[in-house]
This record gives sequence, structure tokens and C-alpha cells, in this order.
Amino acid sequence: MGILDSDTVVVDAILTKIGRQKLANGQPIGITKFAFGDTGVDYTLYNPNHPSGSDSYGTAITSMPMLEAVPDDNVFLRSKLYGTGERNIQNFSFITVENTSVTITKVPGQTESNPVLITPMVFPRRDAPVFDFRVLDVRGLQVPGVVYQQGKSQTIEKDPSFDYPDPVIGNVIGQKDLTINAWPQQITSQKTVGVEITSPGAAPAFLSVTIHVNNTTG
Repeated sequence: MGILDSDTVVVDAILTKIGRQKLANGQPIGITKFAFGDTGVDYTLYNPNHPSGSDSYGTAITSMPMLEAVPDDNVFLRSKLYGTGERNIQNFSFITVENTSVTITKVPGQTESNPVLITPMVFPRRDAPVFDFRVLDVRGLQVPGVVYQQGKSQTIEKDPSFDYPDPVIGNVIGQKDLTINAWPQQITSQKTVGVEITSPGAAPAFLSVTIHVNNTTG
């Protein structure tokens, strides 16, 4: 999504297939989250010595042509904006993890798996940070301390199995790290789940966890 005209609020939106279907049926699109980025903005053009005064310091920036919307975060949101509009802040804290893609492997000759430990850090460093972890599908997984996110009129069974019909989101709140493993004999096909990591005052992180099949001893 992009603002095309600096004088008039005109929004160029690229809808998904579901979004287009809702629009065609007269249904509300239901946007609940959005992100801002400043990819394509050259802040070196800011001129505090502009002869027309402070109202014109950023004229060169606001006069730049706006980028057309591109449905690819790696292109259009390479430089995401965080915070709530604070002035004179050049660096926000952000969460990092050593590896943004980890794998739960099967123990050779057994139907058990090797757990993985996810240990985030906050940069710039701060003392004893704690994190909230949101596992986007915990079916067939051991996640100590997890609380299942209930769906509408839905009761989640304890430790939902790999073949449970619908994805189950799990939250682990206020921990310094997260251990994930697969229940023995549960995983009948390889799957990948996402994990969102947040901490107050820091930009979030996201990583992928791939789980290998473990329902046979082969």
C-alpha cells in the first residue's frame, strides 16, 4: 500500500484474492494491522538552512515521487518505521535471534525428536529482557508454558495432536527463551511453523521452525 500524492491522501492498495472477494460481495475488508516504511526516502535532503524557514526544511523530501505499491515486504518495507512518533530518536531497540530458521530433527533410529532452544536478544543490549513468543501452530509440538489461543466457539484439546483439524496458536508470555520439540511419533509429514517474538520497547522478530517427520524409526 502506498500514498501516491503528497498533497491529497490517496491510497493505492493491492488486495489479496480474499480481499477482492470480500469487496465484490460488499463485505468489509477488515484490516486490523498495518505497517509503515520509508523505503525510497532520502533524509539527507533535509535542509535546516532553507532560506524559507522551518516550514520548508523538508520540502525536498516531501516533493520526492512516491513509490508505487509493491506486494513484497522485501522491496516495499525494507525500512520499517517503529515507535510512536518520538522526535530526535535515531535508533530503536530491536530483537535479534542467532538463526531465523531452525530445524527440529528426528533422533536416528527412534521416533523422538531433538528439541531446539530459541534465545532472543535485544539490541542495544539491556539487562534481563523478557519476551513473549507466539507460535502460529502448536499441533504436535511440545511447548513448555504454552497457553492456547482459543478460537470463536472453539475448545482446544490439551496438547493438540498433529492431525488436529485446525491450526492452533500458542502463546508463551514473559520468558527469556523458548524450547520447542515434537511429540514422539506425532509428525507424519514435514511442517514449518512461524514464531513471532516481541518485547516491550523493541521491534519484533520472526523465525521459522521446520519439524522433520518422526513417526517411523527409519
